Parts: sequence; C-alpha cells; structure tokens
Amino acid sequence: MSKLGNLYYIFSRNAIALLLLAALFLCTSFIDDKKKTNSKIRTIVIDPGHGGHDPGNLGTGRYKTTEKHVALAISLKLGDYIENSFSDVNVIYTRKTNEKFLKLGERTQLANDNNADLFISVHCDAWTSPDAFGAGVYVMGMSKLKANMDIAMKENAVIYLEDDYKENYDGFDPNSPESYIVFSLTQNTHLDQSLHIAEKIEQEFKSLSNSKSRGVKQAPFYVISRVNMPSILIETGFLTNPKEEDFLQSDKGQDYLALAIFRAFTAYKENFEGTTSEKESIEPVVVKEDKEKTPIPKKEITIEKVVFKVQIGTYLKSMLNDALFKEINAEQQVINGTFKYYAGNETDKSSVDKLKNQLKEKGFKGAFVVAFYKGERISTKEALDLQTKINNHE
Repeated sequence: MSKLGNLYYIFSRNAIALLLLAALFLCTSFIDDKKKTNSKIRTIVIDPGHGGHDPGNLGTGRYKTTEKHVALAISLKLGDYIENSFSDVNVIYTRKTNEKFLKLGERTQLANDNNADLFISVHCDAWTSPDAFGAGVYVMGMSKLKANMDIAMKENAVIYLEDDYKENYDGFDPNSPESYIVFSLTQNTHLDQSLHIAEKIEQEFKSLSNSKSRGVKQAPFYVISRVNMPSILIETGFLTNPKEEDFLQSDKGQDYLALAIFRAFTAYKENFEGTTSEKESIEPVVVKEDKEKTPIPKKEITIEKVVFKVQIGTYLKSMLNDALFKEINAEQQVINGTFKYYAGNETDKSSVDKLKNQLKEKGFKGAFVVAFYKGERISTKEALDLQTKINNHE
C-alpha cells in the first residue's frame, strides 16, 4: 500500500474521534471569528521561504539566484506596498536577508509571539516537467490529491536541514503519512479567513497576463499549521519553467506579483474591518513593445515641502497617449518596467482629496492619495505630521 493509502486507512480507523475533535475545533473557530468581528488588521508577518544554507528549489540552473532570492524580493516589495499605504499596519519579516536561515518552528513562533493578524509565506514552485507553470495559493488542510501532498511534503522536508529537528518537532516526520493525522485537527481554526484572502489573491493572479492561476488548494504545510491566525502559502510560479523563471527572476515580474498580492490584501483588510480603503489600481494588460517611445518628462520635487498627488493606477504599458490621461495631464513614473500615473501637485490635503473624488467620477475608481517629501514617497500620516512641523518652523 502507498504512503498516501496508509494515510487514509489510518483516517478511516479514527473517523469518529476525528469528527468529534473537528467539531470542537469548528466551535472554537466560530467563537474566535465572532471575537474578531470588530477587529482591525494591525500586524502582518511576511515569511520569505527558505534562506541561508537552504536555497529552496534551484530552477532551471540558468540563474545564480534561487527560490530563496526570488521569495525574498517579492516579500520585501509586498511589505513596502503595505507600509507605504497603511500606516496603521506593522509589517514583520521572518527574514530580510538571503543569508539568514530560520527553522520552521522559529517562523511560526515569530508570528505567534507578535500576535499577528495574518501570516503570508512566499515560495516558488518546481516540477519534474518544464511545462508546469502558474501561481497557486494554499491554505491549511488535508488533501486527497497526491500532487498537493507531494508539494507539502517537499516544503516540510526542510526540517531535515535542522540538526535537532527530531526534538524540535515532537517526532514529526515530513515523509511519514502517520505524522499528518494531527494536521486534520488544526485545519479549521482560521480556515474561513484564510480561504477569504486566498481567493482574493487567486482572483488577482487570474488577471495577470504573464501567468496563470492554479487555484486555491489545501495542503498540510507545517509553516501554516502552527500559527494562531489566518495563514496562506503562495507558490508564485515555477522556476523550472524557463519562461516563467525569467518572469520571476526579473524586477518587473517580482513587482507585478507583489502588487497583485497587495491588492488582494487591501480588499481582504477592507472586508475584514468593514471599511472602504484606497487601493492601488493595476490593470491586466498585455505587455507590448512600443516602436515609438514617448519621452517621459521628469517632474522632480525640488522644494522642501510635502507634496500630495493622486495615484490613479499602475499599468504594464505607457498610457500617455490615451485621451483621458492627456485630459488630466497625468504624470508618468516608470519603475521596474511598470508605469505608474499621478495627477495633481498639491501642498494642501483637502485640495488633493477633492481632486481624488473628481478623478473617481471620471472613471479612475482606484484613485488614492500619496505623498512625497524631497522626491521620496512617504505615507500620508508621515506627510501630515511633517507638514505640521514645517509650518511651525516657518
């Protein structure tokens, strides 16, 4: 009998006990969710997979950088988007360098010790066939699909890189089906909320012209089974697929994926808190090389005052020749192959808020206010505080 067959044979023998315990966890989950009805998302832990002497998967071998590098790059970009847009959210990384190695238990403990409201683990996939491609999102749960179990076992096997893994994980063996029985008892605690953000990320991945979504799946990943909060694990794409590897290894691809996850987080936060937030707009357009490139005027902020602008969207091609963008005299900024557009150049917050509402009426539904100081983008809260200090010294 196969390992997977043994697993379900064991499940069937313990069906009654598992059902009773599952019911208990469902009740706990219901009570916990009721408690969080009026909560706000204050802390998010972003977990770039692997690191240090654990390189993750090596991809096709054409690049010196591996999964650990790509996962970290996407994670840092995602954190930057969140920190710049939500001053009330504390972003914590399990690692911020490629040299750092963390045990799986250390990752989960960090999230639990900080009472995080959300845990996002970022990875890249690999397969024996170079044809496999696309991004997928996983939530905690047992899977009947061998492929999902194989991926989870592969990721969990990183504990073998730890010298004292037998003592740290109470005898848990990533390659033993029997070890996964306990996972079925913990999967329901935050499953609804985990599925909620997973589905929003999956929707964003569907809009990406450079990739495809492999859907939302359940699998027993250790790192999302031991955290006391909604948690997901994202496989951002296959490094073993040459075309997708090129996309994942590029700044442009990493930024685009981080933006997609950020948009999903924004929608999740908005729904969770029952508020309407101002989220960045990213359009799912196909990248095309323009034969005639429009000169990009540089509009640098030279005066040492806080300046407010309205960001109206992020695109994968230049929109300067679009009639509506000409009408509003949009300012273009190119970052890692993506095109960001702004309107306005105000020193008064009320004036830029009025402009934002006007732009929304024109069709830019995702327009939101951003702030700059000495040419550098800062949060609106920082801008208002800084503006007060500057005015007091004038």
